[in-house]
Amino acid sequence: MKKALVTGANQGIGSGFVEYLLENNWKVFATTRKETKDVYQHANLTWLPLELTSDKSITRLVEVVTQTVDSLDLLVNNAGINKDTATGNQKEKVGTLGYLDRTMLLEMFNVNAVAPLLLTEKLLPLLTTSPSFVVNISSCRASFHDEFENDFGNYGYRASKVALNMFTFCSVKDLSQNVQTYAVHPGTVQSQMNPGGSDTPYNAAKQILAIRDNWDESMNGRFFRYSGELYPL
Repeated sequence: MKKALVTGANQGIGSGFVEYLLENNWKVFATTRKETKDVYQHANLTWLPLELTSDKSITRLVEVVTQTVDSLDLLVNNAGINKDTATGNQKEKVGTLGYLDRTMLLEMFNVNAVAPLLLTEKLLPLLTTSPSFVVNISSCRASFHDEFENDFGNYGYRASKVALNMFTFCSVKDLSQNVQTYAVHPGTVQSQMNPGGSDTPYNAAKQILAIRDNWDESMNGRFFRYSGELYPL
């Protein structure tokens, strides 16, 4: 049985990854920042708390997973915050010159870019199967060629996702040869943050993971659309 860890798994595309992986007979470790009473239950599913801004929380998570399995095949760094969730709906604090808040901007970089990199680092001893994959959920907003209208700065979100893409690219220099990685724009997925999304979390997760089906070394560290096409930076 293959094993995966998915962050931000209790809603949105994170829940889609959980559903798809379980349907395909994976053992899944699913993390949430806040405990919820109505999360999905399954014999092959283990829910774990994770506060990505806490090194102590990351260390505890890795300890629990290590005590349970001897390897992982997949890490999906999905958890993140956007202009609204990062600011309590005061999006100008991270998106408009004249209103910017340093603490909120740094929090976005911490959650969206630094934390996935550090979590990957801590889980490397478990990513021993060949191949293992680290999938980083990015955004079209991380491209200078964004295809969707954005009528204000959105500095914190856009720049933190650019940083995630660069961390993905740079990590190829350090990852073991058996570990492959890519960043991906998931599309417009239905979620609490994007209720008007055109794709279901399940279908988006399925497409993102299908990128591995046609994998070759030239794809390592790159930024893709959910369809598998390269997304220009």
